[in-house]
Amino acid sequence: MKQVEVLDLNLLSEKEGNCTYDFESIHSQKGRILAFRKKGSISGNHWHEGKSTTKNPEEMLIISGRLKLEWTDEPEGIYQHSKLIEAPALIRINPGIKHRVEALEDLCFLEFNSLAEHAADTLYPNHQEK
Repeated sequence: MKQVEVLDLNLLSEKEGNCTYDFESIHSQKGRILAFRKKGSISGNHWHEGKSTTKNPEEMLIISGRLKLEWTDEPEGIYQHSKLIEAPALIRINPGIKHRVEALEDLCFLEFNSLAEHAADTLYPNHQEK
């Protein structure tokens, strides 16, 4: 048995300086997503049905940076609520709540779900492509 193991993370996507990684934990059958977002970027604009336990509620651990979280309970409606959040913080978002994140500073966060779980439980407004 190895005393120490250091693993590289899997780069899922990189666009305009924004990076998303995933990795598997030996302590859970579910994966994790480590995400980096550049200041000024907007992510999300979607909601989850809650079919996956990892999206009911969704949890995001904000590791570094500041963000503006916007949300509404109307999937096709405008955002009704917003909150400024500074790391460290744990965000929980219940199913059916459309949400998006604007990075007010360079941002790093951890999602407690795999990419497959995210894709299987995520819906987007009719006017937005995935």
